[in-house]
Amino acid sequence: MSPRHRDRLRAVALLTACWLAILVLGPAGSAEAHNELLKATPADGSTLAHLPESGRLEFAETVQPADLTVVVGGKNLWVSAVPGDAHALDFDLGSVKPAKTVVITWTVIDEHDGHRSGGALRVHLTTATKTHGKEAVAPAGHGPRLLGPLERVSKVVGYLAMAVLCGGLFFLALLWPAGAATRRARTLLVLSVGAGLVASAGSVAVVLWRAGHQPVLDTLAADYGRAATSEVLIWLLAAVVVGAVLQLDEVAVRGLPWRVGAVAVAGGLVRVAGINAHATQGGQPLVGIAADFLHLVAVSAWIGGLVMLSVCLLPRRRLDELEEVVPKFSVLALTSVLTIVTSGLLLLWEISRGIDGFWSTHYAHVLVIKLSLFAVVMLAAMKSKRWVDSALADAVAAHRRTAMRSFAVSVATETVLVVAVLAAASVLVTSSPGQ
Repeated sequence: MSPRHRDRLRAVALLTACWLAILVLGPAGSAEAHNELLKATPADGSTLAHLPESGRLEFAETVQPADLTVVVGGKNLWVSAVPGDAHALDFDLGSVKPAKTVVITWTVIDEHDGHRSGGALRVHLTTATKTHGKEAVAPAGHGPRLLGPLERVSKVVGYLAMAVLCGGLFFLALLWPAGAATRRARTLLVLSVGAGLVASAGSVAVVLWRAGHQPVLDTLAADYGRAATSEVLIWLLAAVVVGAVLQLDEVAVRGLPWRVGAVAVAGGLVRVAGINAHATQGGQPLVGIAADFLHLVAVSAWIGGLVMLSVCLLPRRRLDELEEVVPKFSVLALTSVLTIVTSGLLLLWEISRGIDGFWSTHYAHVLVIKLSLFAVVMLAAMKSKRWVDSALADAVAAHRRTAMRSFAVSVATETVLVVAVLAAASVLVTSSPGQ
């Protein structure tokens, strides 16, 4: 390796390591908390002589009128800001027809991370007289309708890109360094970085969009703004790491400076992906953060390795490479699965305890889908493991390539199912587990 290339790789390692330290110590503060209702006027369960002309909801964090939906009798009520109080919103009750019990349903979207929360207020009236006021008008702006899909797509694409890149770098560095010179592996890394940059840009757009008319610099300086911009910067650093692979091939992958830089980038991507997760909503936030980090690392190693194996290694049809790489990856996959199960159970215990009716929430329903898919993946993985233990050894001994097809189908099936599990996990990030 030339001195110039060596200095370049050392610079990459130093830059990524410094940024990872800043990231871990920086935006991991209050960003894990989600918006909660502090006070409602009229209060839930109150008994009034007449229905007031308007009501008010006060939240723990700042909220915009476009982020709140208030519904009575299937009709959206007009929502307006409270002058001088960015944490409260008023809603019009003048057009509501009085009844013995008026049910006011509200849903708020956290302006920073898009988590939905809501509830219902039941107001009892002793006199069901009709009041006059404004006609029911749907809340202005279509921001929430567009932001929801954009946020979910950004999360799904971002998680997949993170898993493919981190697992792919790990696969090349420890299991298949020669793969750094193959066109498929290099293309896969470039595509994952491109997808990650697009997804992170989408996350920044969501943060800015939710901020409404707030100054851009103030929005990006807040907790969720810093997390979103950190994600963009780390993906740019990931482009530098992948660029070194494009220039130096196997030489870069085998070098210690490049590996340090790759570990720093992968660790940064995993950490920033968990900043806005639910891991800190339990009684022991540090335990939740550690479990979430290990969970995402194991998932990335497994998924990225599967994608690299099925897309880049298997199509080469070289039995000598398979004999060397596949058994090692089998051990890695088994270790990853054990880590995923252990950390996943710890996360589930942290999130679910203290939440009444947890298994009836939307979050729990998505979680059940994820666990069901994971069980199917385990069946496919066990089939692949049996193939590795028997058929691969026989095929190598007899120099047969016909057995490759069954193994390729098995690995491809496992890869598709694991990607589906990761997609369900990314939907969980935008779902509220409950109060």
